[in-house]
Order: sequence, then structure tokens, then C-alpha cells
Amino acid sequence: MIYTTCTSEDEAAHISKILLDKNLIACSNIIPKTLSIFEWDSKISSQSECALLLKTIEENFDGVSALIKENHSYEMPCILSFPIKNIDSDFGDWVEKITKKQV
Repeated sequence: MIYTTCTSEDEAAHISKILLDKNLIACSNIIPKTLSIFEWDSKISSQSECALLLKTIEENFDGVSALIKENHSYEMPCILSFPIKNIDSDFGDWVEKITKKQV
């Protein structure tokens, strides 16, 4: 599972479609209206964002990360992965099947 944030639902959908077209993810979830509070340029800032959850396999992290950076409006987007301890075998098989297709 990879997590990032985007400036809008449109940006999140755009990034999701690119990743799906390249078979780097099996699915994405766009969670609208997240409020982020952070320090940037020595100032506390806040911004409305969308959270984007990407379902993929571990070996696709570098490719997903590179494409997010290429297509993201932020200078330094948040890109992190969460290891999955347990997964339903049917769902896991589907994620593997989708993300291991040849482009």
C-alpha cells in the first residue's frame, strides 16, 4: 500500500490513471478533503488536499514513486509505503495479477 497526497481529486485521478495504464497499481482510493498541517520554509502552513491510497506490490514502489514525482504539482510530494501484514488471498492474487501484466 502506497500513500500520497494531492492538491485535488483531479490530480489524484490523473496520477491514478497513469499508474493503472502502466500496470504499476491494481487500484487506487481517492479520499477527498483532507486537511494537512505542516512546516514548510520555516512556517507552519495548512492546505486542503486529497489522500491517495495505491494498492500494488512491493517491487513496484520505485516505479510508482518516480511516476508520482513526474506528474505531481508539489516540489516534494509525500510518498510512503505501508507493509501489508495480512491480505485476503483472493484480493492479493488479483493485485499480483494486475500489477505483473506486461505493458
